[in-house]
Amino acid sequence: MTEQSPRQAEPGRPPLDPIFPQLTSDLSTPEAKLIGFIAFGLYEEARREWASEFRDREGRYPDESEVRAYEKSWTASRLEGLRGASVQLVAAYADVVAGQLESEMLRGALKGRFWRGVGVWLFSAVLFTAALVGSVIALSRSGIDPLTFIQNLAAPPPEAERQSVVPVQEARPPPAGAGDAETLGEAKSRQSVPARQRR
Repeated sequence: MTEQSPRQAEPGRPPLDPIFPQLTSDLSTPEAKLIGFIAFGLYEEARREWASEFRDREGRYPDESEVRAYEKSWTASRLEGLRGASVQLVAAYADVVAGQLESEMLRGALKGRFWRGVGVWLFSAVLFTAALVGSVIALSRSGIDPLTFIQNLAAPPPEAERQSVVPVQEARPPPAGAGDAETLGEAKSRQSVPARQRR
């Protein structure tokens, strides 16, 4: 069992991974760049698992031709699967972060603003009470008794005022034979004529 380096670079081949440009070909937006980098990280994780399993099975690390064969086994659909998995990882992470931020914001809103709101409410209640008491004192000093004035507004009117109110008479509908050409004055004059004279 000889331990070889997992990758020995050949003189004619550059030491770059051919999968990296395929996964990061679209670097136009930060989102696409992040997805590409995560997809390459997933590829590297799969490659290391393959190399580790190869070593356990064969008792040695894969040589350069075996590594190239492994790299060529990654078809476009497998690479697209890595991109899809990276999108799911980013979405899951975003959900976790959003949940944590939401709970922190709710805690902060309830913790700090609740007591601040209670303080503002108490201050406004005290201010309103002071303004009301100040108004009553100012009116009393000017000769107006606000309590008597409020009692007079709330009290029912005296009996004499209630009897002097004349009930409103109901309006009568026009007679059944009235036409469109009939004016208001004609209708009133007909109503003023006693019923015996109309027959």
